[in-house]
Amino acid sequence: LWRSQDMKLVSVTFERDKIKKDMLLIGRMGCVQFCDMNAAAQAFSKQYAGEVRRCEDVLRMLRFFKEQEGKWEPEIGWRVKEIGTEGAFHERALDETETEVKSITSEYHKTLENYQQLSSNWINTYEYWQLLDAAHVREVTGGSEESGLGLLAGTIPSSKLATFERLAYRCTRGYCKLHLSELPKPSIMETAIADAGEQFKDDDLDRYLFIGVFGSQSVGSRLKRLAQSMDARILLENNLSMEQRVNEEREQRQHIVDISKMLMKSRESLQSLLRTRILPNMSLWTHTAVIHKGIAHTMNLLHMRTHTAIGVAWVPSSKMESLQDALRSGVSRGDTVITVLETPSHVSPPTYFETNQYTEVFQGIVSSYGVPRYKEVNPGVFTIITFPWLFGVMYGDIGHGLIITFVAAMFILYEKRLMKQSLNELVEMIFSARYLLLFMGLFATFYGLLYNDAFGLMLEYSSSSFDMLVWQSGSGTISRPAQCKDGPCGICGAPETATMDSTTGYSAPSFGVDVAWSGASKKLDLYNSFKMKSAIVIGICQMMLGLVLQFCNNRYFGDWKHIYFGFIPEVIFLTCTFGYMSFLIILKWVSPFQTGCKVSLLETMVNFFLNPGGGPNFHELFAGQLGIQQTLLGFAAIAVMPFMLFPIPYIEWKYHSTHDYADNDSDRESTTLVPQEMQEMRAVGQAGGEDNNDLLQSLFPVPEYIFDMQEVCIKQIIHAIEFVLGSVSNTASYLRLWALSLAHAQLSEVTGWKKKEGGRKKKSQQNTGLPRVPHHVAHRATRPAHSLRLRRVHRLAHRHARCSCRHGSAFCLPSRAPSPLG
Repeated sequence: LWRSQDMKLVSVTFERDKIKKDMLLIGRMGCVQFCDMNAAAQAFSKQYAGEVRRCEDVLRMLRFFKEQEGKWEPEIGWRVKEIGTEGAFHERALDETETEVKSITSEYHKTLENYQQLSSNWINTYEYWQLLDAAHVREVTGGSEESGLGLLAGTIPSSKLATFERLAYRCTRGYCKLHLSELPKPSIMETAIADAGEQFKDDDLDRYLFIGVFGSQSVGSRLKRLAQSMDARILLENNLSMEQRVNEEREQRQHIVDISKMLMKSRESLQSLLRTRILPNMSLWTHTAVIHKGIAHTMNLLHMRTHTAIGVAWVPSSKMESLQDALRSGVSRGDTVITVLETPSHVSPPTYFETNQYTEVFQGIVSSYGVPRYKEVNPGVFTIITFPWLFGVMYGDIGHGLIITFVAAMFILYEKRLMKQSLNELVEMIFSARYLLLFMGLFATFYGLLYNDAFGLMLEYSSSSFDMLVWQSGSGTISRPAQCKDGPCGICGAPETATMDSTTGYSAPSFGVDVAWSGASKKLDLYNSFKMKSAIVIGICQMMLGLVLQFCNNRYFGDWKHIYFGFIPEVIFLTCTFGYMSFLIILKWVSPFQTGCKVSLLETMVNFFLNPGGGPNFHELFAGQLGIQQTLLGFAAIAVMPFMLFPIPYIEWKYHSTHDYADNDSDRESTTLVPQEMQEMRAVGQAGGEDNNDLLQSLFPVPEYIFDMQEVCIKQIIHAIEFVLGSVSNTASYLRLWALSLAHAQLSEVTGWKKKEGGRKKKSQQNTGLPRVPHHVAHRATRPAHSLRLRRVHRLAHRHARCSCRHGSAFCLPSRAPSPLG
């Protein structure tokens, strides 16, 4: 995992009638990468393009079933026992899957169309029945036959009701009387409209009944055209006698009952198809389609001949014997020939890292940003620690960290059982990152102990150091661990002239933040300063680690010019600037400063770049600081200006000017040159056979080498500027660790205080007889922390709420709010 495995370039000769069987065996290894020998051909004209389309059609049908599963999941449930995926590697698996999926898709579509048609019929019948059952319809139809009045009735969306009413009055000139009433909406109607497909729109759920009575046929025709233009459904156009209306109403009621029974049966048929025939085979069908689609894509990369097919592939050296054994024990039984080719010097092999269930997720994080080049150091090794570590810095909380650890531990404990089950997308994503979550939870718990933070509360797992304060004054030693009066720090009541004894004075707690900060007025200032400075130190360390990895790569490839004039100047610049700032941060943490010390790291670093002479407000942290700062700034400037800008372009120009080149086009402004070693490489393969030589030249043509001094200089200048600006921007980016950590801590603390206030309000409501207000569910997460908070914590919080200390220790209460950098 440290570097990519050694890769070999091989030529594989298949028999055409056994290609698919051999590809299934090779595909199961998961470590063979074929080169495209038909790059010039169009994708649709390749030999196995039809098989790729077949697999895509199967996957399209399976996506439709996946949508239907989401639609019916609340009713059929998601605990369906699936068939294993081992059958996906059978040669005829795609043909069998395609036939079965097409058959069941056709059956499902017929059942679904029948169900949608029944839903549509139910909606139309229900609306017609409601229209006949309306009270004003009885009045109109009861006397319309004798009076000779015309009638038009139906339903219209409620969103167009007002417009329809105004336009009906205008187009009929008032010679039509409209009766309007809201259509009752039973719960089954919502389901019917949702299942009716595209025949009904979203606004069909909220409709109104309308009945128009008119005396002229021309008025009725104008009203009908208007209603049809506004998405109205015409249900009744002829006058009905009272007897006809009663009979029709009775028939429609019975019709609704019959359609409802048929709807239930059709619904059960759809669910039965999904539950018994589709969902158990979904995983097998999906794996089959994906596997055979990948195999078809790979076979399109081969060069086809009359009876054979030739492919060129990269194979890890450690897997060569496994590949040969797999093909030898397969169907071909020795008919497939593997020939090791010589890797051209100008070709970079692909990168291959062998991972397992522990390292796969960490390697995936690195690969999402970029894959290292062949034989470069793999950053995924360090990501195993650095990624959960940075998460712990941002999410340091004992309670939340233990919850994440417990969830990850449960996934790991039952991983074998969960691997055999079908999990939904969210649970499967969490399950695949179970080992990452375990480390994240452990680091979050560790930093929660360091921050002394559990659901926004502080715990007393070590005694408070404020009980051991000893002061020296003119009258002698003063030790008052149990009293808290006004004084320089408000803890022990020492006079203004008192000084702390360096031998018997304040001692930092054994681990983490002192519990005495619980409830203190400057608690936020402490965490703000500590977490910000910690984020900067962590960022500088990680950037330095990146430079060390760069050195390892340059040393491995023998690129000494980038070591002497790239790595060393960059390390000097980073150490002399931001490394020096990290040194000042740590120095201020570990050094006790006397009362009245006003050293600000922010002002120190600003003066470091803008005012190297120090200035009138300069305060030293140690003796000789000003001279050291000027020396470091000079080293940083020298490392960037001459050493990072000029040597590398000069070395490359000197190298290319002294070697033998073939001038391909002397008339060009930029000369095209081919190194001697590339000319010699063109002759490679003549002794080993022209077939392999032609094969390598067609796959990996020798590129024309163009050296442009101007381009090299511009590239080096851009690299130097990017490194300097990147050092500043990356250091600032690591402040997000502080920001997210502080936000998480404050949200937890606010949640805890709201819970306390909610409890007080609850008690007051119980006393006044007001109704109880239930707590938010999220506030219950802080309940276990109250049992962990001991009585002494409350006593210390009450005692030291107004305390501050001017004596500069890392975990002392500051007398003033610190600046962002100290």
